[in-house]
Amino acid sequence: MVKPHANELSEKEKNILTKYALQLTQTIREPLLVLDENFCVLSATTGFKNRFKLIGQAMDGDSVFHLNKGQLDIPDFRNSLEGVLKTGEAINEKTFSIGLKKKGKKRFAVNISLLESPNVQNILLVSFRKLKEMSKTDKQEAVFNRIFKNILSKTPAAICVLRGPNHVFEVANENYMKLLGHRDIIGKTVQEAIPEVSNQGFIELLDEVYKTGEPYIGKETQVQLKVDEDKFKNSFLNFVYQPTRNHKGKIDGIFAHVIDVTEQVEARKAVEDSEKRLREVIDAVPAIVWISDTKGQTVYLNKNWYSYTGQDKETSEGLGWLEAIHPEDREQTKLSFLEGHEQKKGYSIGFRLRKKKGEYRWVLDKAGPKFDSSGNYEGMIGTLIDVHEEKNKEDLVREKDHRLQGIVKEATVATAIYTGKEMRIDLANDAMIKLWGKDKSVIGTPLHKALPELDGQPFLGLLRNVLDTGETYWGKEDKVDLMIDGKMQTGYYNFTYKPLRDKNGKIYGILNMAIDVTESVTSKILLKESEFQFRQMADLMPGMVSKSNKEGVGIYFNKNWLDFTGNDTTKLKEKGWFQYIHPDEKEGFLRAWQDCLSTGCNMEMQLRLKNKEGKYIWHLSRCEAVKEDDGSIKMWISVNTEINKIKEEEKRKEEFLKMVSHELKTPVTSIKGYVQLLLTLIKKQEAAEASKLPLKPSLERINHQVTRLTRLISEILDLSRIRENQLELKKEEFNLNELVQETIQDINYTNTQHEISLDSDSQFRVMADRDRIGQVIINFVMNAIKYSPGSQNIILKITGEGKDKVRVSVKDFGIGIGEENYKKIFRRFYRVEVKREETYSGFGIGLYLANEIIERHNGEIQLKSKLGEGSEFSFILNTTCVTS
Repeated sequence: MVKPHANELSEKEKNILTKYALQLTQTIREPLLVLDENFCVLSATTGFKNRFKLIGQAMDGDSVFHLNKGQLDIPDFRNSLEGVLKTGEAINEKTFSIGLKKKGKKRFAVNISLLESPNVQNILLVSFRKLKEMSKTDKQEAVFNRIFKNILSKTPAAICVLRGPNHVFEVANENYMKLLGHRDIIGKTVQEAIPEVSNQGFIELLDEVYKTGEPYIGKETQVQLKVDEDKFKNSFLNFVYQPTRNHKGKIDGIFAHVIDVTEQVEARKAVEDSEKRLREVIDAVPAIVWISDTKGQTVYLNKNWYSYTGQDKETSEGLGWLEAIHPEDREQTKLSFLEGHEQKKGYSIGFRLRKKKGEYRWVLDKAGPKFDSSGNYEGMIGTLIDVHEEKNKEDLVREKDHRLQGIVKEATVATAIYTGKEMRIDLANDAMIKLWGKDKSVIGTPLHKALPELDGQPFLGLLRNVLDTGETYWGKEDKVDLMIDGKMQTGYYNFTYKPLRDKNGKIYGILNMAIDVTESVTSKILLKESEFQFRQMADLMPGMVSKSNKEGVGIYFNKNWLDFTGNDTTKLKEKGWFQYIHPDEKEGFLRAWQDCLSTGCNMEMQLRLKNKEGKYIWHLSRCEAVKEDDGSIKMWISVNTEINKIKEEEKRKEEFLKMVSHELKTPVTSIKGYVQLLLTLIKKQEAAEASKLPLKPSLERINHQVTRLTRLISEILDLSRIRENQLELKKEEFNLNELVQETIQDINYTNTQHEISLDSDSQFRVMADRDRIGQVIINFVMNAIKYSPGSQNIILKITGEGKDKVRVSVKDFGIGIGEENYKKIFRRFYRVEVKREETYSGFGIGLYLANEIIERHNGEIQLKSKLGEGSEFSFILNTTCVTS
């Protein structure tokens, strides 16, 4: 209900209201105004008059906004008065800036309240309190306090301030409260707020800091904090207790700065435990494994080193392991090791290593650089394999080559081999073809044609650099864009480009091994990465690795096992890998295995294992016990390495030798027969009549057969040299025309039935291996003779081909070759099938050798032929000089 304004009051009512206002102000010293509802002054205290310099002025009945020429005519003040009058809600301590004579504007805290009077109208009480001006020091302190509170609230550390010798909590930020589970600690001593630390040494530390004034730094200190009524949590803290001093320099408290490092400590301990398990597995691997640090000092050798060499740990530390190497091999081994470390690149070297009983055996040391997840170099890691038998037997070297190809084809690691300057894809296993998103048709084609999407990416340039420099390239988590299923897809891979060298040290190709690490790139959690590295090492082993407990029960199978069987780890554990052994070998293996379990001996045997397609594949199976220090068995490590290709190669070798024996038997038997004939005739005739015997034609036949036998043996040897990349070329400059003429004369001595003619328009000189080019000419002419039973004419021509090339062609008029066989006849062991095959016996390696020789001269062989009309074989070489 709104009451009538004062101007509506009677004179009597006005007097009553004024008198009431005076009674309110007479006893109050502070600045106070009493206003009616029209904001006119009913009364004012002396304090108000003094403060606003109104002494002697009559104010009663005047509007408050007219005082001192509008001193209080402030819009915000007017609004405040109207608001209180309208709502009845008081205003407390509202700040106004009011101008004072000679002093300028000063700040006042104003309180306004509505008071009911004894009559029909209410009054307004307005009090004024002058606010003190902040000194510069006060302002600095306020700013400091604000900054300090801001730091406390935003710092990632837990911070508190303790006061007095009893360590009473004065200040604590949110992180400190969170660390203690948001307990009520302010105003309490440490003993009262955190009673569980009383027996953990922290209160004693605080007493010592308060007493001595020396700060205390704690690192990864363990503390047990209560999180429930009877439940405690272990935490690890880095903290500082820093004494604080008052203005007199006396210690009055302690500033505590605490960082919770529990996660880091537990993560590091987990990594240390993982590394310990990893070293146990490395010790169990049936090979010598070593690790060096960034300074080139060997810091780890697994147990196999000490059991093999007889060295102890103290002797082998640093470079002490070199003492176990043969003196003649020691310096080169040291240089390779230090060079690999300095250049952070892998290397492979063979040397003789002394066994504990003094015997030296050849070993192969393969090493590579080791990097952490950030790409920082950590040192080298390598393995030693005993290759003594392989070193002393050349046929084992060839078997090793076949074994390598077999392993590459069957390996789960993506592997490919590129040869020549064109980087032709010579070999690529299924894993690599799948990685590329291609099919097997890419094998045999240059890499840049098989994967055109590599254009604009660095990999072709990296490959060329490896071919030029011989330096292995290690790619780590490199980004690769590949066209897969018609769509460009991005992946990340760890891979190597390793140069392949022949026995003369010449680089002939590159070995590429790649692992898809696209998923791991996004995962950098240290514990998971350590586990991934262990799994990766096991999966990268060329064999199938498994681990069994001391009772022989399988507990781990690497990826090769899963891929080979098509089963997951759970099923393999349930069934056991022994179930995949061929029945013919299973019983013998189980007997040997039981003997190993009872005696702790190691085992090695060859057996067949069934793959996921149901096919049995030959493997070399090795089982070795991992023993505790007391000799008890801890676990078993088994490695199964595929040797199926070796078995097949042995079979092919037997068949090849049978074929060689068959082919050599005929000429040798013929020679023997003619010799016996001559001996018989000579024996029957008198010495005087010996000249009448048919000695000349018989000897000529012997010479022909011996020549045939010699050429056959030479071709077999050349075939072996080409296979091993040992076919050497001794180039010299010579007259090609003279070589062709001499070759024709040599052939005419033993082949008088054929007429061989030579046509040449110029004299040509070439830079080539004279004997090898002669071998090609002989092969072409002898093939022309062999396959021309109904024709005696053979035509040789020497003609210029362009400005700097020469062509030598051999034309016959024999049986000819079908166009479908043009390319096949240059393959090894290939022979064209004819109705009377026995007439054209031979190995089928002559044209293969000829093609290899001409290609190694950067030349070209061409063929023109038609069935029933004859053939013309020709080769083209670069010429150094042409004369008429």
